[in-house]
Amino acid sequence: SFLGAVTGPQRALVANAVACPPEDGKETPSVPRRNVLSFAAAVVMSAVAPEMATAAPPLTMGEADGLAARAERKLLRPKPPKVLRSKLKLDFAVLLMRSSYNALDELDCVPMDQFQRDFFLLRQAEYQPYVNALGPGVVQQGDLVDPNYFDFISFAQYAAINREIKDPYSVFEEQQPVTVGEDEPQRFDTVVVKRTVEAERLVERHGELVGAAVIDKFEEVFGKTEAAIPALRKGGGNSAEQVLAALRQLAVLFVINGFAWESNVVIVKGSGGEGLSGTRFMVTMTSPATLWSGKALKARGADPTNNFYFKAAKELLKRGGVGVREVGIDYQDNREITMFTIA
Repeated sequence: SFLGAVTGPQRALVANAVACPPEDGKETPSVPRRNVLSFAAAVVMSAVAPEMATAAPPLTMGEADGLAARAERKLLRPKPPKVLRSKLKLDFAVLLMRSSYNALDELDCVPMDQFQRDFFLLRQAEYQPYVNALGPGVVQQGDLVDPNYFDFISFAQYAAINREIKDPYSVFEEQQPVTVGEDEPQRFDTVVVKRTVEAERLVERHGELVGAAVIDKFEEVFGKTEAAIPALRKGGGNSAEQVLAALRQLAVLFVINGFAWESNVVIVKGSGGEGLSGTRFMVTMTSPATLWSGKALKARGADPTNNFYFKAAKELLKRGGVGVREVGIDYQDNREITMFTIA
């Protein structure tokens, strides 16, 4: 409840305004209930204004395409790669984009109408420089199955997500759509939202939600087929070979969905004992759909990044009672290389 942000007399006043309609169920002409509710919301917002003041303000075109942004593109950002890449399966591309959006929405760290505007301005500012670097006719605008376009739009999405997560709201107002009739214009209500996830947990939680969405979809689509990911024991006790088989099949499913040209998963260091702890894995994705965006996000120190395979792998291992540590993601030529150690 948004009342969690208010204490003392303010809380009592707001609670009374919200919870106590007129006895006859009708509006009082002199003080319409919608006015009382508006006043209640104003009291809430005044009480939490200091928490909102530290959050990221709406993006402006001056920030999206100003001197600092142009200098980053010219001096720090890698050039888009001109390499042969697979076309993504549309359902999978949509899943990656939508799960990233839905995860941010669930975190309640920014008004989603603000995020959509910020995302739009970043796309607008970044698109033409990206297209010019690749050349005419290379990017199929709006086509998520085109790896060149997906690479761009995923960068813009995660650049916007980083901006919102870095300086999150604690409480905010958000415009949320109202259900209307088929021929009626869309309407929106202003809703007060209070974040419940601690700021230091936002990045990790975002990755968990995206990874869970990918694993759930793979289980739904492939769970009863020969392409299913080998099951890990939920209570733990899995061997290095069992974990390796699961991680390899997960990578294969990414390749099947057009995310990369090919994949390879190997153990680069054993545990040195009987258990899994200390075992280090290396995952290589060749010509992934996020080859440029992953490099560009890393160059700007972004966290989270669009390292979709690792998000899914971490969730898969967690469901088998396996934790990870010492995570590193690097890019060499047209390869994305992810390394992590079992905790």
